Amino acid sequence: MSGRGDVPARRSCSMDTLSIMEMADMFDFLRRHFGGTRAVRHRTEQARPGVQLLASVLVCFPEIQAVSYEPHSGLLTMDFVLRGTVPEDEMEAFAEFLAESIETYQGLEGGMASEMEFTYEHHEGLMMLHLARRMDEVTEREIGLTVQLLTDRFGEALLVDAHGADVPDAEFRQMQHDALDRMLTAVREMPLRDRLVGIRERDQVVVYNR
Repeated sequence: MSGRGDVPARRSCSMDTLSIMEMADMFDFLRRHFGGTRAVRHRTEQARPGVQLLASVLVCFPEIQAVSYEPHSGLLTMDFVLRGTVPEDEMEAFAEFLAESIETYQGLEGGMASEMEFTYEHHEGLMMLHLARRMDEVTEREIGLTVQLLTDRFGEALLVDAHGADVPDAEFRQMQHDALDRMLTAVREMPLRDRLVGIRERDQVVVYNR
């Protein structure tokens, strides 16, 4: 497994603790970051497995601010946002810890963790973390483990979407996670062909065809 530790920091900050200006800036940044894409909104297109899968990742994990898939590399990239700064040596140590944790988890589950890329970048007081994993290896439980490790390490610095975090029905929430797990299993048999990216826009999840 290869892990790249160019990583920034963030603290799990619920959206309702952010100012309106801060949230607007973050949404604008996400749009610029994924510029030149076409929104997939048509009802028939919404049935496409790739669109459903990326949307489900964002719905199930409010800590993930954006997610993208590149068919040529087969990588699913999950983007997290932190407020503040984390020293580079601490980020590299966390990247190594995360890589070891994922590899250990997959080993226990009989899976694989042949590739992981963990990078980061700074954006006007915010830091964006990018975690890329092979789509044919990642599982819903692995994503859950990753989110938990990020939360444990960065706490209140990690941004969390308030709309996604506030789901009172535990049974419904579990159904969403089970559905995501089935979709991730299905794409191993029928790999996705489209370059897709999903982001949050206020209280909505939007998937774009790149």
